[in-house]
Amino acid sequence: MLTATHSRALIASSPLPTRHLFTSPRAGFFTVVSSISNQPIPRQPASALFSRATSIKNSLLHSTPSLFRTLHSASTAGPESTLSTKLSSKRLPAHSPPSPSFPHSLVLPDGSIQVQSPLGFEGTDGLVKVNARLLRDYIQRAPHPPSKDYITLSYYQFRPIPQKEDLLKIQYFFLTDLRAMDVVGRIYVSAEGINAQISCPKDRVEDFKDYYATQWPIFDKIRFNPAMSEGKAFKKLHVRIKGQLVADGIDNSSFDIYNEPTYLTPEEWHNELSSQTTPPILIDMRNHYESSIGHFEHAIRPDVTTFKENVDAMLDICKGKEDQEIYMYCTGGIRCTRSGALLKSSGFKSVKMLRGGVTAYGRYIQDQREQQIAEGRGEEEVKSIYKGKNFTFDKRLGEPITDEVLATCHICGTACDTYSNCSNMACNLLMISCPACQQKHQGTCGSGSCVEMVQELNEKQKKIDKNHPGLRGMKARLGVQPFHEHRLRVRPLKVMETRRNKARL
Repeated sequence: MLTATHSRALIASSPLPTRHLFTSPRAGFFTVVSSISNQPIPRQPASALFSRATSIKNSLLHSTPSLFRTLHSASTAGPESTLSTKLSSKRLPAHSPPSPSFPHSLVLPDGSIQVQSPLGFEGTDGLVKVNARLLRDYIQRAPHPPSKDYITLSYYQFRPIPQKEDLLKIQYFFLTDLRAMDVVGRIYVSAEGINAQISCPKDRVEDFKDYYATQWPIFDKIRFNPAMSEGKAFKKLHVRIKGQLVADGIDNSSFDIYNEPTYLTPEEWHNELSSQTTPPILIDMRNHYESSIGHFEHAIRPDVTTFKENVDAMLDICKGKEDQEIYMYCTGGIRCTRSGALLKSSGFKSVKMLRGGVTAYGRYIQDQREQQIAEGRGEEEVKSIYKGKNFTFDKRLGEPITDEVLATCHICGTACDTYSNCSNMACNLLMISCPACQQKHQGTCGSGSCVEMVQELNEKQKKIDKNHPGLRGMKARLGVQPFHEHRLRVRPLKVMETRRNKARL
């Protein structure tokens, strides 16, 4: 860990001898910190900085190249070389580790630093202030080191962690240690346990698993569930503390959350359901937009928007059937573990769930196909009792298990199962749209207002590219807040029908 003495030595090589820059991962702006007094300068809102950004005459990074090159070397040398500094407690909670997130990303492959205005301006006090939103947008599109091959994993475990202090420690160390491994994704911890979906570099997967095995024995029952496809499914790492791992509104004191259902491996699940002469009670514990693009044969698929609604639907479906076998599945398993515990605690004798969820079953089918080809048994389709795609809560928005297309385009009705979000971020409808409609409506949901806003964004983008070549590729924004609540954002057909009805009036 580099000390304050080291940081002063680094700053001494810079044209700005007494200041250096850092950012809080939770803040929308930068702060300038004195390397001598080690006290933070009062922060400036990004909006205030942006209004004066055009006054800058010289690029921030051209004025401090040696400093940022040094920071680049320090930040890429590994976790032991992280530059440390003191930040205001209001800016950075004690459990959230400070890190020099941005500067090293701006060093170009040839060693030069080429960023042109407007990224910030020099204030009357001689301090350089930076508009973090502009800089963040630039960095995401700036030249980066060669991308690594990533594997996406999901995992969870219900395990009591009653002390808030322990949750804060877990959050701190996950952020510190997993960032050092270049892990990205979402990790949720609560008094109930842990739930995570992450992408890890292929060459660090074993290190990642060993990290849990050696450093976190409290999570001794975690099973890492790999996705079918490889690739980086997330942009950054988030570790958040939540009240419930999956929100159903049911108090944990009302049932035994650790009275778990019977777990079936994908092979056992496949064999049991394939051999049934009469369709069993098989419940899809996912939301309607998930099951619309793929599901198991004969599954009961409640038309619900939230997990809480699905639990209510499950209780209605199972009412009076305590002596019958109940099968359930979800994406990765956590929703069924909780739902199954609720049924078991209510007196149901036989509750079975798919271990690892649809993700694990898809992997099982994929492995069967690969084994079939390796044994020279041809490439005929391995029979899957799951049809279509598995919806995923990351930028993929789904991975195919079979070739069947079960859904249709929400705009034109053509057979399609590709999800996307309306390119007007103020709308952001989660919709199924075919390639033709994507092109025709410029990635929007097809409403006139959304098309107009995207066209306005495109014009703004052209001006940025023309007037500020150094920021070419930076995504323009209009700053409009989303105007759909979640329940409507995932009901595109309802939103489109409402629009049509209003247009007729």
